[in-house]
Amino acid sequence: MLNGFWNLVYAMGLGVLSLGIGLSSAEAQGVFKIGAPASLSGKYVAYGVQAKNGIEHALEMWKATRGDSAGGRKIELIFADTQSDNALTVSIINDLIQTQKVDLIIGPDGSNVAATAVPPWKKFKERPIWILPGGSSSKIEKEVGPDPYFFHTYAWAYYYHINNVDALKAAVGTKKKVAFVFTDGAYGRAHIDDARRYVKEAGFEIVANELVREGSADFNSAIIKVRATRPDILYALMQTTDAVQFAKQVYTAKTGIPYLVGTAQAQLTEWQQAVGEAQNCWTGVTTWVNGLAYPADPREPKLLPAAAAWEAAWRAKYGKEPEFLEAGYYVSTVLALLAVEATKSVDRDVLKTWLVGQDYKSPMGLHSKFKPSEITPHQAFGEMVVFQRVKEGNGYVSKLIFPKDIANGTLQTCK
Repeated sequence: MLNGFWNLVYAMGLGVLSLGIGLSSAEAQGVFKIGAPASLSGKYVAYGVQAKNGIEHALEMWKATRGDSAGGRKIELIFADTQSDNALTVSIINDLIQTQKVDLIIGPDGSNVAATAVPPWKKFKERPIWILPGGSSSKIEKEVGPDPYFFHTYAWAYYYHINNVDALKAAVGTKKKVAFVFTDGAYGRAHIDDARRYVKEAGFEIVANELVREGSADFNSAIIKVRATRPDILYALMQTTDAVQFAKQVYTAKTGIPYLVGTAQAQLTEWQQAVGEAQNCWTGVTTWVNGLAYPADPREPKLLPAAAAWEAAWRAKYGKEPEFLEAGYYVSTVLALLAVEATKSVDRDVLKTWLVGQDYKSPMGLHSKFKPSEITPHQAFGEMVVFQRVKEGNGYVSKLIFPKDIANGTLQTCK
């Protein structure tokens, strides 16, 4: 917990948790206000808790190394619980910009709520800088467009599938049959076109495309249809509770499919704990995983330490392994604070220019530099790694299988 105080404030009927490091905005001039919408409850709470942890840890480290301010400005953090609800997210974004008058927004987390945040943010002519360390949906990218004040510090959907396909090609070649199962929500629909595109371009044969209802309790019909096509690879595009239920039912069905390919779910502690033995053999793709050998930044070794040192400090504090959004939100928050510290300004054009020009080593990767994606001008940390959950001793571990230069394992068959 950060030193300071928690105040519960209410604006527009919304519960907003405000953390002031130093004086509140009502008591002082020269404040740097960060708005942090996050899914602190609801179906995306696993993501929201990670977001909150990452931001808070970054502020703790900042306070320990730089003090209570950034660029001479007191730091005020305003958390707002989206409750994983789209309508509430819209109200929160309006409130953060119009009433709270934040200088910068970090979050929200899941693709659904992040997509919902785009229209209310864009409608304000003087909208603040928005750093998004989550949200992979191409819908977000398309709706944001070439906006100069948007900075994405996660991977878009197509990065998932570029890396997944490259990992499969390297491990098993391309003369394989692939069966897709995807949900009808924003996540599944956002990923399926890109997944099919890269699988086809690589030379794989697609033998099934099963659309399932998001939130369904029973995926057995789709599993039976997929099994009948005798695929080599089952490629699942789903999140949260759907991914848990699906993995359990695939395991129970004993499909005999050699390779089980996922996206973000396999790295979540909540998913791993919920599915138990059913996690064995599933692959995942992520921007960050434990065990990466990234060095510290020579200019900011305390704020941006080597990945191994950052992991060790996290385990000492939280008593658990850090997770991917915790790393992403930590680094994104540090970059925001460094921007204000370096420029002594909260002007969005000044911050934009600094963010575009910076390049740090970090626990998330060797470069924090923003480059254009297919649509948006500012994309960082799109590089991804592919891992597989395998049994080791009395539990399960993530073995890196791609890229080969950092791999500590090879893709194992699920038969």
